[in-house]
Amino acid sequence: MPISYNVEKDGLYLRGVEKGIQKGIEKGIEKGIAQSVWNFYNGGFSIQVIAKNLNLTTQQVKQYIQDWEAKS
Repeated sequence: MPISYNVEKDGLYLRGVEKGIQKGIEKGIEKGIAQSVWNFYNGGFSIQVIAKNLNLTTQQVKQYIQDWEAKS
């Protein structure tokens, strides 16, 4: 007699799905911030102005710019 088990109702499975969704959201937010920094930078804004408006440090802004340039 076969045993039937619905994995999608398992607690550990559901926690894994929840973690995956959270990581996806975090990556999406991070990508959005990087895109904003790059757009501001290409628009002629200074690193200090970008940092102030996006509530980041100037070091974070520089890192986003370097990462974006390396990716391009």
